[in-house]
Amino acid sequence: MTDACVYITDDLLFFFIGSAFIYLFVLVVASHLKRVDYSPSKRQYRYAILVPPQSVLPSTHPQHQFIVYDNLVKTIDELDEMIYDVAIILDATVHSLPDNLLSEIDKVYDAGIQAVQLHTVAQNRKGIHRYLSALQAEINNSLFCKGNSRLGLSSTLTGTNMAIDLQWIQENLKSNKTNLERKLLIQHIYIEYLPNVTISSELPSTYLYKRRKRKAVSDLLPSLLEGNWSFFNRIVQQLMPSPLFFCIFTGIWMLFMTGYEWPLSLKWWILLFLLLVTYSLAIPDYLIEDKNKKSLLWKITHSNRKSSNIRP
Repeated sequence: MTDACVYITDDLLFFFIGSAFIYLFVLVVASHLKRVDYSPSKRQYRYAILVPPQSVLPSTHPQHQFIVYDNLVKTIDELDEMIYDVAIILDATVHSLPDNLLSEIDKVYDAGIQAVQLHTVAQNRKGIHRYLSALQAEINNSLFCKGNSRLGLSSTLTGTNMAIDLQWIQENLKSNKTNLERKLLIQHIYIEYLPNVTISSELPSTYLYKRRKRKAVSDLLPSLLEGNWSFFNRIVQQLMPSPLFFCIFTGIWMLFMTGYEWPLSLKWWILLFLLLVTYSLAIPDYLIEDKNKKSLLWKITHSNRKSSNIRP
């Protein structure tokens, strides 16, 4: 009886985790596909760049006009549509903006795109915790932003460092708890991702629209029956565990099966290896170069210390 339960559990877990691996592998391969560039914009649009009071951007980027807000909902509601076309919402930790920020959003907005997720890069990656946070954020960017958009599906919208059509956000942002991503997807509005528009931030961006699993599951079937593939895709992604949890859980079950009946564990060793390869392909080069530079610096420093200890 015990053996039967273990075998059934093993088969079910392998089916679900194996299916998740195939799904993630498709996304990571898609993220490496060449992006089709938008045509140059025929006009320059007008932007309301919104920042919280703690932001350093007004002092470091005098070439832009910023609107400092205490209450985001109230500030957006008071913006004049005759003056602004698009609202760019930035968080407090952003300290640098790229030169191509407005020109790239111009291209996208001119093509009829109403919502854009910008690429946030954490500059403070010192320490294992901050490095892992930046690593997970970039893996999510590669899979759920870049991978989605390359497949023609909506990108993740994190809730910050984004650009949205002003008229739309005024009509839909009712409170600080409003899930803009869900509203956009329900209305079949495509969310674009611009990986080449890099927003430098002190910390990696966090996903603000975390939903209860029960609520996400309740939207799963309706979105599928409606054929709203972007919404269905995002619900599936929200139900998936983090890369770290995925790999740890797979590793634990793999070790259990190795001790229980090792021939059955071979498929788990292979699956764990493939999962690690998939997540590795989602890591951008600059994070790997960070580690290589630190390793090289440690070797040079260690070598110099040894040399200084050698007496003539």
